[in-house]
Amino acid sequence: METLFLQFLSALVGGLVVYVFGIRKLSIELRNTFIQKQMSEFYSPIAGCRKRIRAKSEVRGKVSAAASEAWVELCAPYSEAKQPMLNHEELYAPYGKIIEYDNNQLREELIPLYRKMLDLFTEKYWLADEDTRAYYQEFLEFVEIWERYLAEALPGGVLLKLGHTEENVLPFYEHVESKLSALQEEINAKSFWKLRL
Repeated sequence: METLFLQFLSALVGGLVVYVFGIRKLSIELRNTFIQKQMSEFYSPIAGCRKRIRAKSEVRGKVSAAASEAWVELCAPYSEAKQPMLNHEELYAPYGKIIEYDNNQLREELIPLYRKMLDLFTEKYWLADEDTRAYYQEFLEFVEIWERYLAEALPGGVLLKLGHTEENVLPFYEHVESKLSALQEEINAKSFWKLRL
């Protein structure tokens, strides 16, 4: 009788252990699936858009600095000789094209990328962790101000008064990057005991 009871108890404990580990494994798999969805559908696309905007902005900055330097060199002989630049329009035309290109790029490429990021944030809001959701209003405001400005529904002076710069959303970008890295580390963790539920 005692042997039968011990066998029953042993089977019960064994079944319980298998059940607990099975539930644990299932919850880890569900968590990993959710993390992969967060990374592939939310954090990574937003980070990718931001990287593209930043890279293009850096190129724009380099071109602008080089153009400014070249223009100063071009104007220097006229300034030194205290002569008017009679062919100013002709000489300035290629430099004006740089500004025109930058303005078109802002309208046709960069602002649509900001819109895409905001649309992702809106549509995939459920994939954003709670600490990420805190940035939604600020990012929406950043995009909305650009939209109003480009639609000529916001004067430049008002834009300046609002202090509208990319610096305002840098904490959001940094947060997205760190969140993406943290999720990658979590999904690559060796021991499932380290994974949070």
